[in-house]
Amino acid sequence: MEGHTDKKGRRAYNDELSKRRADAVKDYLVKEMGVPADRLETVGKGFFEPANSTSRYAAENRRAVVIHFGSS
Repeated sequence: MEGHTDKKGRRAYNDELSKRRADAVKDYLVKEMGVPADRLETVGKGFFEPANSTSRYAAENRRAVVIHFGSS
């Protein structure tokens, strides 16, 4: 699970916000969908990997991305 932010604000704030964003999605998947917590990892990417690189402040840059690496 990756959390992302737009460019607004300081780097430290965005790093923490993006981590909280990813954690919130993880919490939802665990509590509401029954996904085992130990199968999920979260990371905050801050504003360094924008979805819209031409507008670093665009709303689509504020997102969480779920990445599936296959089952074990």
